[in-house]
Amino acid sequence: RLAALEQLCVASLDVGDVPLAESCLDALGAGTPGSPVTKESSRYRKLLGMCLEASGDYDGAAAVYDALLKDNPSNGHAAKRKYCVLAAQPGREADAAKALNDYLSSHPGDVAAWNQMAEACLAASDFQGAAYCYEEVVLGCPLDSDVHAKLGEAYCTAGGLANAKLARKHLAQAVQLDPNNLRAWYGLISAAECYLEEVERISTKGKKEAEEEGVEVAKALIKFGGEKLVQVYRGNKDMAKIVERLLKEASESL
Repeated sequence: RLAALEQLCVASLDVGDVPLAESCLDALGAGTPGSPVTKESSRYRKLLGMCLEASGDYDGAAAVYDALLKDNPSNGHAAKRKYCVLAAQPGREADAAKALNDYLSSHPGDVAAWNQMAEACLAASDFQGAAYCYEEVVLGCPLDSDVHAKLGEAYCTAGGLANAKLARKHLAQAVQLDPNNLRAWYGLISAAECYLEEVERISTKGKKEAEEEGVEVAKALIKFGGEKLVQVYRGNKDMAKIVERLLKEASESL
């Protein structure tokens, strides 16, 4: 019965039925003699904090999670909910980022948290930081095409010759894992173009000559990716014309 009430309480919060969640919480708090769930137990206080969050009492929820963390600093649920409380409040983005960073320091294997940190970095235009976070996500999801694509985009946006090479590598991996990932195909072409632009900025002749093979590879990728996209849009004449025109402009600039 207690487990069912806990699950019902969480499910009620998921669908936004706060009154039902609070009634479940009251039933849990009433308990019975010898019950493992009391108002002082971490199980009860965890749900109490979530109910306070849902009702908009962020200060009360934060106080509950702080108390849980004081009792058990390794309480991962409380640490994550504390981040959620801060992230839900406008103007507290820096505090939320610090809370998430503290959580990751003690729970480095949480892939979802790394993905959340990557999104926070992107929102702050910290593309190098986002790339670092997505690298951690890749460790947990090495066969996820979308993650490789996002990592490649972060490297490409961060800029620099080394980052352009890494972007090309991960976007190529993304299309290999999922040949139908159009976002990855567009990203691969863009990363190859960024690489060529970075090579053009090299002033030292020797260093520029060292990239000759990479330049040929980048040009081949642009051509190959363009042909793939034209095939995809073959049934849509208007879109196919737009893609062909853009690719023609890109080819003329090579």
